Amino acid sequence: MRFCSSGLSRPRTVVGPVLTIMVSALLSGCGVAYTIIKSEAKLDRLAVPMTKAQVLDEIGRPDRVLRDDGRMLVWEYSLTARKQWLYELGYCPISVWIGGCIIYPFTNIVSDQREYPQHVILVNDELCAWGPPVAILQRRRACATVGVSSMHNGNAARPEPVVSGNGPINRETIDRYRTMAVMLFEDAAGVQGTGSRVAGIVTTLMLDLDVHMVERAKLDEVLKEQVIQLTHADDANVLKVGKLLGAQAIIVGEVQQWERREQERTHSVSLALRMIDVETGVLLFSGAGHLTDPTTDNPESSARLIVHRILARFGSQTGLLGSGRIGVNWELQEEKTGRFYVVRELRSGLPAEKAGLKVGDLVVGCNGSALTSAKTERDAKRFCQVDAGQTLQLDVRRADQSIEVVVTAEKRPGL
Repeated sequence: MRFCSSGLSRPRTVVGPVLTIMVSALLSGCGVAYTIIKSEAKLDRLAVPMTKAQVLDEIGRPDRVLRDDGRMLVWEYSLTARKQWLYELGYCPISVWIGGCIIYPFTNIVSDQREYPQHVILVNDELCAWGPPVAILQRRRACATVGVSSMHNGNAARPEPVVSGNGPINRETIDRYRTMAVMLFEDAAGVQGTGSRVAGIVTTLMLDLDVHMVERAKLDEVLKEQVIQLTHADDANVLKVGKLLGAQAIIVGEVQQWERREQERTHSVSLALRMIDVETGVLLFSGAGHLTDPTTDNPESSARLIVHRILARFGSQTGLLGSGRIGVNWELQEEKTGRFYVVRELRSGLPAEKAGLKVGDLVVGCNGSALTSAKTERDAKRFCQVDAGQTLQLDVRRADQSIEVVVTAEKRPGL
């Protein structure tokens, strides 16, 4: 390795090759080439979507396998900083003087620049996330919870809650309960106001099922007059207030968990609800759900999602909803010619959009039943209900044309 500091002249015919060999050896000896090969810049070659084989082709095999459970792979690469080679080059004269050309990483120690771990995460042999362990901790949790498709699909960016819901109420008995009231839910421990928020969410979503709900102002008035605290489903006061409100059923519940971790941008929400017959005190339906979301720090959105999934089960059980969905938001309107749905919004990538339905279309009939014959909004909804996997034939007016759109429903989330 004496050539590192050699300055002897050479004939012109061999100067070029000798210099090339000297420079190559010098760079290699001082660790420059090593740090270029091991630079974290190699991670710039990664992109989603990418398979396991493609990752190996781009950045090579990992230094360690930290996790391999058959679904998730966590690989660790020991890499140098992007500009580490500049430090090595700068310290090269010192390393040449004291023999650092031979023993790497001597200059690495001198400059206090070491290799750092970088993690690459794959789920089902598909690349999901990569980077320093601390920086991608949240993304790693999201990969573990929702997978690659949910991480990188705008239509499914969040995990699904775990929910349950059942009870004796059904299609034959639902019409007995035209009016319901939602009592204030119990707050989560140490988090005031959460019960009120969830009660409001339940009220809004029950209205979407075409159930007449007692207004919050009227509920507050009755509660104030009675000077009572409603906390238990079997409390006689609950049934008393329900009767005073003119409701046939009341909904009570509690928020069991409402934890928010802003620094980590995660949260957990748990809640439960019960529907009770005001006259008999019989439990008609009960539901519960839990969600830990590693992708956001907004627990209220998770509470809404949990309630939505619980009430989807209630709606399917009572015939207020079909088990299928087509991805359309429409509004029932009435003119002299009769009732019809106006398409207000279409969910991207869902069956209605794929079948060719358009915003602004007027749906005048479903499966051969004209909406003009529907006596109530609930009747109109039932005409247009569809179960998962079944087709829904829509009679549509578009401009001055009458067309038919046939949609195959997909399974409703939560069922």
